[in-house]
Amino acid sequence: MRPVVFDDCFGWLHPTGGHQGVVLCNPFGYDALCTHRGWRRLAERIAASGMPVLRFDYPGAGDSLGSEEEPDRVEACIESIVAAVRHLRQSTGVTQVSLCGLRLGATLAALAAQRLGDVEGLVLLSPAVSGRNYVRELRAHRQSWMSTPAGMSAEPIPDSAAYVEAFGFGLHGDDIGRLASIDLLADTTAPARRVLLLDASDRSRATALVEHYGSNGVPVTRRAFDEADRFLIEALYSEEPIEAFSAVTQWLGGQPPPRGAAEPMTPPPCGAAASLAEDAPALRLEQHGAVERPVIFGPYFGIYCQPDVPRAGAPAVLFFNTGASHHIGDGRIFVLFARQLAAQGIASLRMDLGGLGDSTPTAQAVTLDTIYSEQSCTDAMAGADWLISNGHPGIVTFGVCGGAFVGLHACAAHPRIVGSFGVNLQKFIWDGEARTPGTTGLASTRVLRRSALSLEKWKRVLRGESSLTRTLRGLAQRVGRSMLLRVVERVEGATGLVLMPSEVQRLLQRVHAKGAEVRLVYGEYDLGLDELKIQFGSTLRGLRRFPRVRAATLPKLDHALFTAQSREAAVADAQNWLFERFVATRPLASSNVCPRTDSNDAVLFQ
Repeated sequence: MRPVVFDDCFGWLHPTGGHQGVVLCNPFGYDALCTHRGWRRLAERIAASGMPVLRFDYPGAGDSLGSEEEPDRVEACIESIVAAVRHLRQSTGVTQVSLCGLRLGATLAALAAQRLGDVEGLVLLSPAVSGRNYVRELRAHRQSWMSTPAGMSAEPIPDSAAYVEAFGFGLHGDDIGRLASIDLLADTTAPARRVLLLDASDRSRATALVEHYGSNGVPVTRRAFDEADRFLIEALYSEEPIEAFSAVTQWLGGQPPPRGAAEPMTPPPCGAAASLAEDAPALRLEQHGAVERPVIFGPYFGIYCQPDVPRAGAPAVLFFNTGASHHIGDGRIFVLFARQLAAQGIASLRMDLGGLGDSTPTAQAVTLDTIYSEQSCTDAMAGADWLISNGHPGIVTFGVCGGAFVGLHACAAHPRIVGSFGVNLQKFIWDGEARTPGTTGLASTRVLRRSALSLEKWKRVLRGESSLTRTLRGLAQRVGRSMLLRVVERVEGATGLVLMPSEVQRLLQRVHAKGAEVRLVYGEYDLGLDELKIQFGSTLRGLRRFPRVRAATLPKLDHALFTAQSREAAVADAQNWLFERFVATRPLASSNVCPRTDSNDAVLFQ
């Protein structure tokens, strides 16, 4: 596969021989983040069967230009599919093109195919037949998330608002009505010569769509998409729907879909690794005064954002994956922050660690042990080395959750990483998936205190739907661990003896000794805050021996930065910290940045 740029869109071309090509149409927002690994493997499957494939990011999504707030995004997405078909024809010489879309991507694919008029095959994977129902679904997802501890600090969005979001990605203004007005039964008649429909929900509308296309002379093959529930979930747990993808691949190739289980296909090898080349495809960021280029170094992939006028002496920023998600980050935060930094003259690299995103080879499965492994730290340092080799004197890391862990450990180990900014760091030292905060279902202490005042919570306990015993046991373990560390700390301070060598203390000592700066920020309900207090005391007194390591809580900060307010708060704090600690001059004013949080907005522990 090789990176491509067309019509301000970034994508990947999986080249091979054959006269028929396929354009993959991403699902929307969080669905695209969750399914990126499996979607890439579908492209590899199809290419391995002899059909070139193009997968790409819509305008205002992924690594493409634009933002979701811009008007007419629905129309821009449809037009980008038309442009993708044109690019695939021109770059590969294929004479026939099929479209394959997932969820809202399937809806957009059908509309684009109807517009094109010469599409060979159309694959609809659990399409949103009714746009109105899809908008309701987004609202329901958001409301459901707000009922969890992760969404406890989020503000509700009324149905009348000109904004609809779910898990960090949204629709704005007139696009809400535009999407709600879409109905494939009314807006499409014969979008392709033949159609394959795999439906997982809305079965009655799917049946009506099959009959509608059939009445317009289009043969439709229909199958159930039983694997959808295991595919359309958080990237860490998302499973490639092997049976469905095998059926899609064979149908596109003109073979009847199999009825039995299928085996995974081995993807074709990627092209030879290369670094930043003169002829590398690039996106020109006129608004930010910068250029973005895809880079491949060893097995790793990244997007290098290079300002036209670099700020002298400023470090470059290195972004890491959050969990198993690819390099754009939840809510696309890494893309937006990288471009904002470029406007300030600061370069960045948003990279995929080994096995994640678009690095090679892609991992068959990802676990927490993978994310928190020593290998991830080694991968991160390879990204730092690449930036240094391209002329940057120092590196600052930025990561969320697991990315914060990787950044902190890379900072301790790499001589040229001079700072690390971490959001909602859950663990300082990885001691196995079995001891992960939250494994037992225990929420943060502040969440539990809030739940203790909830009448509905006690009703669930009395009905046996919630275990009070398990909660009390977990709290006792948490308090006991904290008390033990405090006793050991006081005895060691009084006697000078080392009773219990602390890996956490040694980690921060390495960071502090090399002169690196660390800032850790947390949401007030985040479970990572409990781990911080367990390690350093309720007032973080233990951090005083490391004056270059500072911690704070930020208002409205949810764990994964799903809300716009939390992303703005994290970015504003990170940018101000970066300039205060590493750049002589203050950042330029930006309408996309919140002002510096003061003592009324943030609790500074140190």
